Amino acid sequence: MARRSLPSADHALRSARAAAFIKRMAAFKTGARVAIYLPFDHETQPSALISAARCRGVRLYVPVVSDLRHRRLKFHPLTGRTRRGTFGIRVPTRHGKPVEPRWFDLIVVPLVGIDVGGRRLGMGGGFYDRALRFRRTRRCWMGPRLVGLAFDCQCVTDIHADPWDVRLDCLVTESRLVHFPNALHEAIP
Repeated sequence: MARRSLPSADHALRSARAAAFIKRMAAFKTGARVAIYLPFDHETQPSALISAARCRGVRLYVPVVSDLRHRRLKFHPLTGRTRRGTFGIRVPTRHGKPVEPRWFDLIVVPLVGIDVGGRRLGMGGGFYDRALRFRRTRRCWMGPRLVGLAFDCQCVTDIHADPWDVRLDCLVTESRLVHFPNALHEAIP
C-alpha cells in the first residue's frame, strides 16, 4: 500500500499539510466537540490537529472499541495519557464519560481508500459504519460533519459500497479539500 511506503519525514509533512485544511474548518473552533482517531498502521497522522485543538479549546474525543464481538465503538475524551488498546490502537488510560457520535460537531475518520463519491474503505471491521448508522435514516439535520483524513495516494476512482456504508461529507489530503455534496442525502447503491 502506498501510504505504508512513505518515508517518515514525508509522511509527517503530508500529514501536517492535510491537517491544515481541517484547522481552517468552521466546526474546528473553541468549545466544539471533535472526534479524532489515534493513528494505526501508517494512517495519516492527526498530531497537528490534536495540538491545534488543545490550543483553541476544542474538546477532543477518540474512538474506543467497547464491544469487539459486535464491533461497537464509544467515543471517550482524549485527556492525559494513552495506552495500547484493541488491535494495538492507542486509547485514553482513563476513560471519561463517552459521548454519542450524533452530538459531535466534527468527526475525523481514518481510511484505507476513498472514491470520488465519498465512499470510504476502512480496515473492514465496520466499526465506524455501525457508530454512524443514524446518519442513514435522518431526514433533517445530518450532523456531525464527517471528514476523511488521508493522502492523495489513497484516492481511487470507485469503491464498492455496501448498503450500510456511511459516506463522508468531505476529504482532506496534503493537497486539497474535497466536498461530497450528495453524501448527506443520497443512499449508497
